[in-house]
Amino acid sequence: MVLALRVLKAYLVCLLGKQLGVIQMIKKKSGIDVIFAAILIVGLAFLPSVNAQEESNGTDTSNAVSVDIAEEVASYSIKEISGSLSNFSEWANATVKLSTVYYNLANKKSAYSFNVVENNQQVGYIFISATKDNYPVLEFSKGKIPNEIPEFTTRSKSLVQERANEIKLESADKEEPVIGDMKPLYLGPTFYYAEYTLTDKKGKAKEKVIVDLPFSTIVDFNESNVNVSDKKNHYFNNTYLQHQQEIRKKDANAQWITLEKEMTDPSSYSTSSSSKSISGVPKYKWYYGCSPTASGMVLGYWASHGYSYLVTGYDLVRELAYAMGTDWPGSGSTWPYKIDDGIETVCNNHGYDNFDASNDIYVSWTEVKTEVNANKPFVLSMLNGGTGNGYTQPYGEHSVTCIGYYDGNQDYVYLHDTWDTSNVHYLAFGSWTGAMATWVRP
Repeated sequence: MVLALRVLKAYLVCLLGKQLGVIQMIKKKSGIDVIFAAILIVGLAFLPSVNAQEESNGTDTSNAVSVDIAEEVASYSIKEISGSLSNFSEWANATVKLSTVYYNLANKKSAYSFNVVENNQQVGYIFISATKDNYPVLEFSKGKIPNEIPEFTTRSKSLVQERANEIKLESADKEEPVIGDMKPLYLGPTFYYAEYTLTDKKGKAKEKVIVDLPFSTIVDFNESNVNVSDKKNHYFNNTYLQHQQEIRKKDANAQWITLEKEMTDPSSYSTSSSSKSISGVPKYKWYYGCSPTASGMVLGYWASHGYSYLVTGYDLVRELAYAMGTDWPGSGSTWPYKIDDGIETVCNNHGYDNFDASNDIYVSWTEVKTEVNANKPFVLSMLNGGTGNGYTQPYGEHSVTCIGYYDGNQDYVYLHDTWDTSNVHYLAFGSWTGAMATWVRP
C-alpha cells in the first residue's frame, strides 16, 4: 500500500498543483515519471538496513552514533556550512539543540534532528545520521522540522483517531482504543512519518498506525502493488538498489572517518576544501516539465559556447519535451531513460550529431567533480531529493541542472533547480533515495 500511496502522492503533486496551495509550487518541481519513484520506493521500504543499526541486542554496535557524538557533529557541521555557503553565513555563531530522535521500520535509531539556534531564535535545522552507514549530515535547511510543524502533528493525530474509531466499531470486546505517544520515523529525505500504537483499555496493542506527516496520509508498509513492464523495470531494479546501498555505505564510512579526524583539530575547518562553479549556465523556470527544463539549461549553455545553431529559452525546452515524450499537456512527467535520447535528438535536429548524452544511474562524487571541472553541466534527476537551501519543501521527484560543487568535510552540489531564476541553490550530495545523472558531452 505504501508504494501505491507514494505513487499516488507523486501523481497528485503533478496533476493537482494548481488547486492545492502549497502543492502548487511542488507541481512545478516534479517531473520524473512516477514509476521511477515507485520502483525505488520498494527498496526504501524493504531495505531498511541503510539507516538501521543494531544497538542493544548483542550484535555489533561499532557503527552506531550516540546522541552526544551527533551533537558534536551538528555543531561542527553548521560552522563549516556557514563558512562555505553564503546563504548560511548567519549560522557562524549559532548553536544546536536536540529536537528529535528518529527510528526506522526495524525500530532502530536512524537519525537525530537538531534545531539551529541564533540569539535564542530557531533559524533552521540539521539532521545527523544515527549510524555511520549513512552520511553524517543527512539534510539541513532554514525551515522547521516537519514533526515540529503544528498542522502536521495535529492532522496526524486526527487521522489516527479516525482509525481508532474504526477499530472500536470492529473490535469484539467493544473497548475503546487508546492512542499511544507518537514515535517519529525518518527513512530519508522527504520521508518523515509518525507512528502510533493503538491499545485497548487493558493495555493490549491493537494496531500500529503510520502517518506520512507532510502529506497527512496513513500508509501501510506491509503491502506494495505496482506492476511495471520489464522494459522499464530493468532500469531501477533491486540490483540497482543494493548497489546504491553499498555505495552509500562505503562513502558514508569514509566521510565519518575523515570527519572524526578533523573534529579533533578545530583549526582545520575547511582547510582541505575545494569548489568549482560553471559560469554562463542559464536559469530557466519550470516549463513543460522539470526534465526538459533542466536539459534546456544544459543545452542553453552549449548554445553560447560554440553551438549557436541551438535554439534557447522556452523554445528549446518545448522541443526537448516533445523529443523526450514528456507528458504535456499533463503532469510534465518524463521517463528517465528518455532524457538522454531526447537531448541527442534535439542536437541532431540542429545539425550537431557530435553530442553524446548518456544516463548514469550510479552517480559518484568523483564523476560530479570531473564533469564540473571540465565545464560540462549535466542533468541530475532525483528520487526523494532533499531540501535545497532557501526552501522549506523538498525536491522530491525532480530533475535539476548541476553547475558546480563544494568538496569539504561535507559535499554539496550547486544547482539551477527550475524553481528559481535568481539564485544558485545547494544540496548535500546523497540527499536522495536514488539519482541519475545525464552527462552531456559535445
